[in-house]
Amino acid sequence: MNRQILFLSTLFFTNVLLADEFHNIQAHGVADFRYIHTDSDCPNNTDFSVFRDGGANRDLFRVNETALTLQGRISWSWTASITAKYAHHAKNPVDISEAVLFFKPVSTSPFRFNARLGSFYAPISLENTGAAWTSPYTLTSSAINSWVGEELKTFGGEATLGYYFENGDHVDIFGAGFGNNDTTGTLLAFRGWQMHAYEATILDGFKLPNQAQIQNIFPKQAMTTQPFVEVDGRAGYYAGFNLERPDVVKFRALYYDNMANPAVVEKGQYGWYTRFGSAGLKISLPFEFVFVEQSMLGNTQMGGLVGNHAAVDVNFWAHSFLLSKKIIEGHRLSVRYELFGVHKNDELVKNPNESSGSAWTANYNWVFLKHHQLNFEVTTATSNVAARNLQNIPVSQDETFWQVGYRIFF
Repeated sequence: MNRQILFLSTLFFTNVLLADEFHNIQAHGVADFRYIHTDSDCPNNTDFSVFRDGGANRDLFRVNETALTLQGRISWSWTASITAKYAHHAKNPVDISEAVLFFKPVSTSPFRFNARLGSFYAPISLENTGAAWTSPYTLTSSAINSWVGEELKTFGGEATLGYYFENGDHVDIFGAGFGNNDTTGTLLAFRGWQMHAYEATILDGFKLPNQAQIQNIFPKQAMTTQPFVEVDGRAGYYAGFNLERPDVVKFRALYYDNMANPAVVEKGQYGWYTRFGSAGLKISLPFEFVFVEQSMLGNTQMGGLVGNHAAVDVNFWAHSFLLSKKIIEGHRLSVRYELFGVHKNDELVKNPNESSGSAWTANYNWVFLKHHQLNFEVTTATSNVAARNLQNIPVSQDETFWQVGYRIFF
């Protein structure tokens, strides 16, 4: 199914881009290079590390990702955009990450309507606003945005209705219907929160941690979870609102429900009934400070009833607080603190999926020659993951993640 979506979306957007009436085609993107050093209390802690590249004293130099976005106007109201990328962790060397049709008609009234159709990120993050969903503040995404990049992508349509005041302030309500998100929650339940800078592509897949234990409890579960598949034929939805005074303050809240049937399994992929609420606040403060706060609280369930709960039933939560300051032209310093956790509700003793943690991230970046960005970043995290016991490693660990990043935006 995903390959059909990829083929049809690529064919459609290619035809649109090559159409004679298509005007003002623009291309932009990013190339991201990293040097990474990680350490851990335990050399074998990779499955349950807070960091995707966790482990002891690992030094890595790599092309983290390269992404290219093509955008163009079809008419006064319609535009199209498609993003292809290479990423170090991708299941396929090159894949599509987003393919979107935007509808934004000209309005002469205070009410304004817009919509988008295709494959795109739900409006959750207030940090990852740059090219190819990068952040202008840090190399490493927050735990919330890391998970959004892994398991949340809208395959469907979204509509927004806004009311604009004379001073530019506006209030928006939005809603979407989608499919192909039935496995959302798999990684949070089996692994816990992680922090990284990777966003899944349409045909992506992730190897599950502690595979022998999972296979023993759930023999129908494939050892690679596919984040964007449809297993039960039921559409999910999200809805929310946005309050904004441009360049001053923005508040956004959203409720998400994938409506998945947790008792269905197809080709090794279970339905995960996942619901959550998220809220974010971004404020521009005096002296060129910016404050960004994001919170998420939800629940995910998989499998039939075992006792009073689904076979896997966990609550998850996370909060992040970022403060950033533009020091001088082109130079920015950002600090983020976050807390996150997964609480076990189910009664399967053999499936210990309780975890909690906190992390600090400090980033200094310098933008020079307009399109070049040099980053120096350190993230330190403390985590407690019950499933580490199954690998005979300490439940509680401290980890530090050092990075030097060089990005070229074009």
